[in-house]
Amino acid sequence: MLTTPCLAGQKGAPARIRAPQRGCASQSCLGRETIELLTRVTLVICLPFVAAQAAAPDPRVDQVDRVISLTEALVKGVEQCFNPSHTKGNTAAKNRLLNLKKTALSAKSSLTSGDAPKLAQSTAELKTQWESFSEKAPFAARFHCDTQRRCMELGFEGHPNYPHCQPVNGNKHANIQYVQFQQSLQYIPKLLDELRT
Repeated sequence: MLTTPCLAGQKGAPARIRAPQRGCASQSCLGRETIELLTRVTLVICLPFVAAQAAAPDPRVDQVDRVISLTEALVKGVEQCFNPSHTKGNTAAKNRLLNLKKTALSAKSSLTSGDAPKLAQSTAELKTQWESFSEKAPFAARFHCDTQRRCMELGFEGHPNYPHCQPVNGNKHANIQYVQFQQSLQYIPKLLDELRT
């Protein structure tokens, strides 16, 4: 009777397997047959368990997906909330968000494929893009906001003149676009910390 290592403790699995004798007369012959049988059975039964463990998804993928979802929503939010007459600034804001999404998608691909060098590159790019939120605002906008981040915050505020970006009960910081932007400001640095571990 043989015990297969990976079956030990598995509910409903036979704990022992009987080795066939096949007419072996010597102890060495029986020993060889026993080892060969145990090896074959162990491979057949244990490999699915090993494969299942290896295929377990990286929990960081869900965090990347959240950032991707937020950036997609915020690109639409620029169209819904930002002053349409500020064409240049609006385009810059959308491009900033689209670049974040592109880099997050690259990071997700690297996580799922296990490509560590590519993940490190995507993480570095994401860090640079995140830091750019703190860059000084364009000169023409500095009367209203001092950094890119602050300008975007103002842009996402609810406004009664924009039907898809209305304040909620008079609160211009309660509309979904403003809330989503604040969420992105929290999720991106957390994601960076996770990707660097």
